[in-house]
Amino acid sequence: MASGNVNLAFDRQDSEMQLTKAEMRVMSDSDYGSVTSGPVPERFNSVEKKGDDEVFWEDDRDPESCGWCRFRPRWLQTLNRPSVFLVFLCVFAMAQSATISGLVLVSITTLERRFNLPSTRTGTISSCFDFVVMAVIVFVTYGGEKGNKPVFIGTGAFIFALGSYVFTLPHFLTDSYQYGGTPGDNFCSVNRTENELCDVNRPGSETLSQYFWVFIGAQILHGLGAAPLYALGQTFLYENVKPKQSSVYIGIFQAAATFSPAIGFLGGGVLLDNLYTDLSVPAEEVEIDNLSPLWVGNWWIGFLILGTIALLTCFPLIAYPKNLPGAKAFRSQRKSSTQKGAEFTPSAGFGGSLKDFPRAIFTLLKNWPFSFINLAVASENFIVACVSVFGPKYVESQFNLTSGDAAILVGVVIIPAGLFGCLFGGWVIKKFHLEFKGQIRFCLIVLFSSLLLAFAFLLTCDNVPFAGITRDYTDWGEIDKPQNLTSTCNLDCSCSNDFDPVCGSNDILYYSACHAGCTTELDMEDGKRRYSDCLCIITSNTTSKGIVYGTAKEGRCEKIGCVFRPYFFVIVALILGLSLSITVPTITAVLEVVAPAQRSTAMGLQSLLYRGLGTVPGPIVFGALIDKSCILWERECDGLGTCWMYRNLDFALYTFGIVVICRILSLLFFSASLCLHRPAEEEARK
Repeated sequence: MASGNVNLAFDRQDSEMQLTKAEMRVMSDSDYGSVTSGPVPERFNSVEKKGDDEVFWEDDRDPESCGWCRFRPRWLQTLNRPSVFLVFLCVFAMAQSATISGLVLVSITTLERRFNLPSTRTGTISSCFDFVVMAVIVFVTYGGEKGNKPVFIGTGAFIFALGSYVFTLPHFLTDSYQYGGTPGDNFCSVNRTENELCDVNRPGSETLSQYFWVFIGAQILHGLGAAPLYALGQTFLYENVKPKQSSVYIGIFQAAATFSPAIGFLGGGVLLDNLYTDLSVPAEEVEIDNLSPLWVGNWWIGFLILGTIALLTCFPLIAYPKNLPGAKAFRSQRKSSTQKGAEFTPSAGFGGSLKDFPRAIFTLLKNWPFSFINLAVASENFIVACVSVFGPKYVESQFNLTSGDAAILVGVVIIPAGLFGCLFGGWVIKKFHLEFKGQIRFCLIVLFSSLLLAFAFLLTCDNVPFAGITRDYTDWGEIDKPQNLTSTCNLDCSCSNDFDPVCGSNDILYYSACHAGCTTELDMEDGKRRYSDCLCIITSNTTSKGIVYGTAKEGRCEKIGCVFRPYFFVIVALILGLSLSITVPTITAVLEVVAPAQRSTAMGLQSLLYRGLGTVPGPIVFGALIDKSCILWERECDGLGTCWMYRNLDFALYTFGIVVICRILSLLFFSASLCLHRPAEEEARK
């Protein structure tokens, strides 16, 4: 906070209630907690002494003062300004974005593993948030158009926090995680009975997929809580700051929201890699580590932390008034770029009545520049939703990484790209004084540039050599027949369906020690089980006794790498930075091209359209495509379970196709918006 004295004034619409400078109280920035003596405004009807402070309880509240109900102390008015409101708004946005676009996404693979969910269902969990926002956003923003926007946002923070707490319930309602067969059941045994192969009564074998509905319920609460945040929050900032500063304020807000998923990815990655999901289980009793594909890290504790942060922002947000001091003057300074024919004057009681609702929506939809911007934003959000939900899974599969390492790498890319993109877009608007057409041209330039870089998704890596899946059991060449985990070397082993991979001494991955034909279990090394006399791993050495069989070690093969990894992340960071730089221009363009009385409703309708056409169907469609590229499903007793391996080339081609098609559509829609823009003021002058 800058040093010096701050003049505090309470503006009021009625001239008789306006304070003079003599009535203002002067406070030092270093002593905001104390209040100096001074004249008491007549509008405060009662005074209560509390030590050195005076707390005023208003009978006739100043509509531009800050506080809760009648409790509006003078010291609290130091917070009644846009910059401080922006801080609280950003904190809530960071908690929301870190949760939905960070923790939820980074936990996708872990939730699939822990609760036996296919990608289609985890994609539905992610999309449910957007579906709920889409269902309520227009009504929320319509009501917030004439209502107190900060109160709407603060109430949403409370509901969002509740959703985060509900999201953790499956962890507390289930038994401890069972990560496969017990030691001694993992290697080849000719004495194992058929019933042991599918023991539905073993601990932890209950149908975990039923908790899918708990996650859906939590996402419903998340959606209800987040609905007012962006539409009403950005409109409130736009209307309560100087016109030249609005793009900067919105840019800072968007940068905070865009940067925050990195917090979720990095924090979630650290938790997934370093903390086992069941904190009640002593570390020495956990027989796998984070390098094992069976590892389930601590996915739930982050939701408790971020939910609490969102809850704490609720109270300061609901203290803010409907309009900040000076808002009327700022609105009168704005130049109108409203589309011809889209002017809108609300009738009396517009904000509290639904009679004008159809007319309001129709007026916005026939505003062609506004509608085409929404279609372009929907195309972009289709990409963002697909890549955000399954990006960590993509990185994990392509580069043979753990879930935690993949999350951390994605987070490292998001941090600089997200900050650069949002701040750069806001800076360009302010620096070059771009109005509607200039903002749309800027969007076209950066999106075309990012389209040229989309070839990065064609930098694919080979799949990990996997016996029976990508490599033949006998000659180790590329497999050219249907995948089969059973071979002559393990035919008599009666192997179970539990996925407990081991890396052979030949650097080939096996579904389990049993599938590698291992008949002897050795002492543990570095916390990992080791096996010998593996009948499916034949070495080049021979002895007088015959063939020498290889060994195997629990976990993934760590030597597998990919030379494209650094190039991929650099190019993707550039794509992300360019793509996110259109965030602020699209928001300010929408706010300029619609009538002032419809700004909040326009933001709500935009949210409805881009979610309905982009973020909701995106993960569901992409999840279905990803399931088609799966080449190794774990077979559960009651059907298919988790996908353990994807064909990397198919995964990459699906991603590339989605990015290119949607980006071309975005360019076409932005071009149409630019060509159809006819400002009402310019048309009137002709």
